[in-house]
Amino acid sequence: MVKKPMIKNLADLSQTHLRQAVEIFAASFYEPLSFISPDVDVIADILQHSFVPSNHFVALLDGNVVSVVSFSTTAGRSHRFQHDHLVDKLGFVRGTIVFFRLRGVLEKPLDLDESQCYIDSVATDTAFRGMGVSSELQRYLLRRLPYKEFLLEVAESNFKAIRMYEELGFTVEERKAQRSFWKPNSEGGKLSLRKQVVTDKAFSK
Repeated sequence: MVKKPMIKNLADLSQTHLRQAVEIFAASFYEPLSFISPDVDVIADILQHSFVPSNHFVALLDGNVVSVVSFSTTAGRSHRFQHDHLVDKLGFVRGTIVFFRLRGVLEKPLDLDESQCYIDSVATDTAFRGMGVSSELQRYLLRRLPYKEFLLEVAESNFKAIRMYEELGFTVEERKAQRSFWKPNSEGGKLSLRKQVVTDKAFSK
């Protein structure tokens, strides 16, 4: 990586940075989110209200968001959807369908305890992939967040991501037959990964 990114909690940044993070998220996961709209800008418009800023960290280069990671804990998930917002944007029928479908994945209750953190997703601008930005962002989380255990799931065909997580110290715990929401057309199922850390740091944004 040529330049080291600055890592910030999204709650400490501007609405412009929030929009950049949402656009990167929408573009990175366009395939599973395209049921909302074929237009990535419309997808971003629909999703922006759902981002819980404190549950997102971003990597900044030259003041712009280039990567975003979403995480959930016992305090709440990284997204929170409002039915009325989606109905206003999409109409009652489509808005209701999109609300329940997104909520069923991104707001689904997780079986976590207070010492655990679940990494929901990681998205990086295409122009900055392969530069180590995502790895640097996640290393920051592993160092700074006060959790003893980090959990995530990844499509078993996503060999590049699996290799990165193994380099970060994650180990494969379980294979699940169902396909990942984020890679719905990939072959095979998904893997549950886990990393245990020792920390006495208090959470700081």
